[in-house]
Amino acid sequence: MGELKKRVITGICLAPVIALLFYFLPAVWLLVLLLVICIIAVNEAAALAKIPMKFLVAALVIAGIVPLFKGQFHIYPLWVMASVAIMIFIKIFDRNASVDNANREITQQAAVLLFGNFFILLPFFYLYLLKEQNTLFPLILLVSIWASDTFAYFIGKTFGKHRLAPQISPKKTVEGLAGSALGSLMIIAVFHEWLGFSIYAALGIGVATGILGQAGDLMESACKRVFNIKDSSGLIPGHGGILDRIDSFIFTAPFLYSCVLWTR
Repeated sequence: MGELKKRVITGICLAPVIALLFYFLPAVWLLVLLLVICIIAVNEAAALAKIPMKFLVAALVIAGIVPLFKGQFHIYPLWVMASVAIMIFIKIFDRNASVDNANREITQQAAVLLFGNFFILLPFFYLYLLKEQNTLFPLILLVSIWASDTFAYFIGKTFGKHRLAPQISPKKTVEGLAGSALGSLMIIAVFHEWLGFSIYAALGIGVATGILGQAGDLMESACKRVFNIKDSSGLIPGHGGILDRIDSFIFTAPFLYSCVLWTR
């Protein structure tokens, strides 16, 4: 089966399920689902970096939800720093590790902890906050990302001539980026009244959302290029791993939530 065909079939099967979960799950249960996905994503990141104690790293990242959920946002950065310190102290008492291995592992574990907190857990928490604002908001963002990715793919494939970032993702084009912005713009514009945006604000926010979605994709592509791999895992047929599917939320979820509050 061709890769595109496999991708389409998987998308058709999963899209309705994901959309229904995003809409019907209460905010707290959506957060629980997102935390499960977060654990898988952090484990994928840890596997890419080939670090030991992957599950401990994932547990330290997930524990960060406690101060966030309780609204103690000033505590969250302290917890992130503390989690890095915990991994350092564990490595200090590992007498079997060589100096080179210990330094490499500490650096990689710290990198995965920071990545897991700021680029996986935090965007997911913003999805939860969007759900708290309105049950439709996470679904609108999800649909805008799907539209953005679809337009980016087909417009880039049809009209793409100018490379966007060949050193990071050789197949991405400026035309594809424009398609991404157009796809997101259309969805945000259609739902602008639900979101509380004026039509003019929706146009700007829609374009920015599409561009930010591609920025998240490029960042994840850069990480994969460092490790010389195509996909973060083979969990989702035709789509790669969890990290390959959530990268568009990294910047868009915090951005859309900020825009919703700004226009209130």
